[in-house]
Amino acid sequence: MDTQPKGGGENRVRSPADAGSSRRPVILITPDLLLSEEAETEHQYAVRTNYAEAIGEAGGLALILPYHSGDIADVLALCDGILVTGTQPGADVPTIRSTFERALVQQALAARKPLLGICHGMQLIGEYLGGSFARDLPDLAGDATAHLPRAVPDRLAHEIAITPGSLLAGWQGGTTARVNSLHRHALMGEGRFKVLATAPDGVTEAFEAVGDSFCLGVQWHPEYRLTALDRQILQGFVAKCAERAVPPRSSINPPSFKARLDALGLSLPEAPTPPGAFVGAIRNGTVVTVSGQVPLRDGKVIRTGQVGTTISIDEAREDARCALLNGLAQLEKCTGGLDRVTGFVRLAGYVSATAGFTRHGQIVDAASELLRDLFPDHWMHARVAIGVSSLPRGVPVEIELSATVMEDR
Repeated sequence: MDTQPKGGGENRVRSPADAGSSRRPVILITPDLLLSEEAETEHQYAVRTNYAEAIGEAGGLALILPYHSGDIADVLALCDGILVTGTQPGADVPTIRSTFERALVQQALAARKPLLGICHGMQLIGEYLGGSFARDLPDLAGDATAHLPRAVPDRLAHEIAITPGSLLAGWQGGTTARVNSLHRHALMGEGRFKVLATAPDGVTEAFEAVGDSFCLGVQWHPEYRLTALDRQILQGFVAKCAERAVPPRSSINPPSFKARLDALGLSLPEAPTPPGAFVGAIRNGTVVTVSGQVPLRDGKVIRTGQVGTTISIDEAREDARCALLNGLAQLEKCTGGLDRVTGFVRLAGYVSATAGFTRHGQIVDAASELLRDLFPDHWMHARVAIGVSSLPRGVPVEIELSATVMEDR
């Protein structure tokens, strides 16, 4: 059993304590679901204790995350990282779990939260990133059972080849390692990830997602901490989560909406007066629906025309941002202040374009991206981008919005 890292100490991952973090990073762990034949009320969440122990040893604070898709935006705002765990080898996870975890991965990547996938978690993340899921391991080496040598993966099972120059190679101090193993399914093919390690039979053993956020998947079980590499993986993940950690909410004053607007060099216009028999926004409980807004500046239409003829994509994106600001002005007028906004439900964008134009989403992205910049903790929303032949006043873009706000006291 390896007990010390190979190579120089320069590759050692700094722990949160080394970095002087103000608090331990909060890491959410997805559990398995044990289904009861008696009644749905008797279903149980289950997760091996060594997942939480390994996170704790690496400097993190582990919390189990139930499967409630509607709460994902809220929990992502509270946590610093996500660990998607494994399951019973060869077992198909319940649909409720896989559906929840795919939504969790999607939103965690969008929010740039560090992600670590282990065994099933690695396969699920890799499949989301475009890889393919194999139910039966290919017998390329004549001994596929090496991936499931024991009922408990408490011993090293086989060797892996690590990609030179990769994250894992730096942590290992070399291009080979031995790992434990407990799986019948595998991630195959290519996707939006870089393969970091493979088994002798070609099965992907580790990958890193393409992009600027930390997203690592490993096929083996580092939570057993059999090698120095296992501990480096856990410490590296927790260290990335620590970079996202902030002081408790009660001890800081988050930037106001006005401060974020000023930082972007923007200002909120006066809420335009609706041109018909309707209101700019209406509230129903904690949900506010904003009527469709067109790109007005100082009460005047910025430009008219169709995308694909007289209007460029860049001009249309500017119009989408302007229309969103008008929508936020309506939201502020209705709620009494945008710092009262707790989240968003839906953003719809309508683009007046020629019949052959297909890049409506790229234009509406400008409104979504501005919403993310202005509300970084709770910007996530459902979205629709629709092409139309014409819009009111001849504008190229119209944006509508719905949001959730604090309850009135």
